[in-house]
Amino acid sequence: MELFNVVKILQLAETPLYWVGAVTTASLALWLLYHIISGFRIWVLGNGDLLSPKLGKWAVVTGATDGIGKSYAEELAQRGFSIMLISRSQEKLDDVAKSLESLYNVETKTIAVDFGQIDIYPKIDAALDELEIGVLVNNVGISYPYPEFFLHIPDLDNFINTMINVNITSVCQMTRLVLPRMEARAKGVILNISSASGMYPVPLLTVYSSTKAFVDFFSRGLQAEYKCKGIIIQSVLPFFVATKMTKIRKPTLDKPTPERYVAAELTTVGLQDQTNGYFPHAVMGWLTTVLVPIKLVIYFGMRMNKAQRGTNVQYEGSRTFIQDTPSLLKGYANNFSYLLKFTHVEQKSGSWKAGAVTYEFNQPSEPIREKPVEKVIEDAGIYEISQSPTGVSRLRLLPGFLALEQADWMFSKLLAELPWSLKTNYGMAGEAYEEPRLTCWYGELPYTYSRSTMQANTQWHPVLLNLRQTIEREISHTFNSVLCNLYRDGKDSIAWHSDKELSLGPQPTIASLSLGDTRVFSLRKKPPPEEHGDYTYAERVKIPLSHGTLLIMEGCTQDDWQHQVAKEYHDHGPRINLTFRTIYPEPVHYSKR
Repeated sequence: MELFNVVKILQLAETPLYWVGAVTTASLALWLLYHIISGFRIWVLGNGDLLSPKLGKWAVVTGATDGIGKSYAEELAQRGFSIMLISRSQEKLDDVAKSLESLYNVETKTIAVDFGQIDIYPKIDAALDELEIGVLVNNVGISYPYPEFFLHIPDLDNFINTMINVNITSVCQMTRLVLPRMEARAKGVILNISSASGMYPVPLLTVYSSTKAFVDFFSRGLQAEYKCKGIIIQSVLPFFVATKMTKIRKPTLDKPTPERYVAAELTTVGLQDQTNGYFPHAVMGWLTTVLVPIKLVIYFGMRMNKAQRGTNVQYEGSRTFIQDTPSLLKGYANNFSYLLKFTHVEQKSGSWKAGAVTYEFNQPSEPIREKPVEKVIEDAGIYEISQSPTGVSRLRLLPGFLALEQADWMFSKLLAELPWSLKTNYGMAGEAYEEPRLTCWYGELPYTYSRSTMQANTQWHPVLLNLRQTIEREISHTFNSVLCNLYRDGKDSIAWHSDKELSLGPQPTIASLSLGDTRVFSLRKKPPPEEHGDYTYAERVKIPLSHGTLLIMEGCTQDDWQHQVAKEYHDHGPRINLTFRTIYPEPVHYSKR
């Protein structure tokens, strides 16, 4: 009887279960078909000629001199728009404007403003007056120099204000200025460049991630408000793109060049209110927001950024904790200051117990010296690293001085065509040794260093001559020589030294351009006479010199500091360093008779 009841129940349930399965399968099939058709429409067919000057003659692009912003300006110019470029550096704006005019035969205008300030918008409003604006690209943005805990961010108040002004206020204010013009004509496109970091919380980039989440919500809200008025407002959320901000030099399938990204993103306008802009990024966005639990995304984001933070932050010191080691401590019990020197244990007098043994320590007769915290410089700017009676030691850092494509081309050209060779130098005792790198030299006059003279070589390679003229215009200084160094891998290096040859003159200005793999450029301050050449407590500075970065050393830097590129024992690709100097006739040395 019981078996009969079970069979009967199964027979009664068979039909409903069949239909549940059928409906579920059909729903999944329709969902999959819809997304395949939508994907084909977005990523293959695109939006046709939607983005054309029919929307309005002018396109306005903020943050337009580098990376994604510059690529938007170029792509829109190619489509026939006149371009209004807004960024901080007037010189870079002029360069981009001239390039657009010559390549695409379009009209350009420029506005030089700092979006970190909030009093700039009346100036922008006046410059936009009477322009028929069809497209606005709110691209300007800043991020962290490296991942960091919120309370450990240097100059936190200023950091917060600047991040909000650049990443949030600029989007709201530029939209306020342009949107009424579009509404009056019932057409226009606003592209707000957010970030994939705004799709979910990103620990150790918390402020940046939050500002980009604001841009995303702001864009989607405005799209709902103004879609019915013929205006498209799109939120763009890219993952990594090979730009100066991301410090990615080599593009890959998932880290495209800005040109490739922008070309793909513009085909999505009018088809997606919120877009990752590029098909591989769309797949990554689906994985991180739909397939993978958000807690897992945050967890891995924390691990990744914490690891990256560890490679950038120099800790003030370390503490050694010793448990049950009376035998170790016995040897140092009479001189606790000696122990402190090596362990950085907090200095305290009195008793200290280890296991069953109690030790008494007296206050050291001399204070314990701490090593200065090593500074890391990564951002563009002018840095006065020290001041002495003879003057100021000054560095100027210009990351991304060369555009990525230009730097790539010059690097491959110089790597293949310069006459690289091993140079032989001579030590204090006259012993010969080969430099641990390859070099070549161009200069109007001979140049001697490390007791080895390079003769004048005026047959400059055209690329070097072009770079020399570009750098001279940038810093308003004339050079007549360049020493080219090729670091073949991480084992190639240059030892601690200063450029103090008499032929360089007093307080020389030296320009150093890096191409290829990133290497760390280190400086250490020369110790005072009472240190007897001991650099233990010298101030130190590190600068990661990436592809296309220009570093200027000037003032008393060569008088008061030494510099080096140390060996590194992990994999490195080749790197070219071009050091431009001004050489003067070498002094004549007369012998006594």
